[in-house]
Formats: sequence, C-alpha cells, structure tokens
Amino acid sequence: MKFRTDKDIIRFIGISLGAILIGIIIFNYIQTISIFGFILILSGLIGFIIALRVASKPKQELIEDERSVRVNEKAGYHTFWALLYIAGLIQLLRMLKLSPSLTPSFELSEGARHLWLIGIFAFLILRWHYNSKGE
Repeated sequence: MKFRTDKDIIRFIGISLGAILIGIIIFNYIQTISIFGFILILSGLIGFIIALRVASKPKQELIEDERSVRVNEKAGYHTFWALLYIAGLIQLLRMLKLSPSLTPSFELSEGARHLWLIGIFAFLILRWHYNSKGE
C-alpha cells in the first residue's frame, strides 16, 4: 500500500501524534484532569486513523464532483431555513408560555444543544434525500 507524504498529511499526523503524547502526559501525571488526557488520547487516535486513510488514497480521488457539491449546498441551505424556523417556533412558545418545558427557566445552552442535534440530523437526511433524488 502506498501512502502520500505531502505536507498536509505529515502535519495532520504530527498534530495527531502530539495530541496523543500530551494526552498520555496529562493522563499519567495530572490526576485531577485525567479525563482531558483520555479525551486527547482518543481524539489523537481518531485523527491518526483518519490521516492514514486519507494518505492511502490518491489526491484526485478526494476531489468532489459538481453534483455532490450541489447536493451539499442544497441540503445546507434547506437545513439553515429549517433551523431558523424551529428556533423561531421555540422562541414563540417561550414568549406565549405554551410549553412548560420551554419556559424562561429553560437554559439557552440546552436549547442550543438541541438545535445543533436537529441541524446535524436534518443536514444528513436532506443530503441523503437530494443524493438519492439525483438532482
């Protein structure tokens, strides 16, 4: 198997290995924040695996064609408007106090987390829809 060794791949592998090394140091020597060390080790391993997978493919294979770019743009556009509509609906329910779970005591961070999850799933579903539709 042949690997590409351009500067982007080498830099990404270096950052991943650096994250693993810093994570090991934090995990072993700073017990109060050892969970951050574990998270760094895990993210470094994931980054290293992704870098090896990308390095094993030729550069021409990673370039998107016009159809997939158009599908992603269309899905992103409709996801943005769906999220804007949902955020407006949540704000309206909070102003009218129609939903007990959306009263002003409801934290903004929890609402933002729910909106991010809805946005990610909406983007994936819309991208799948437009990809299978063939536009």
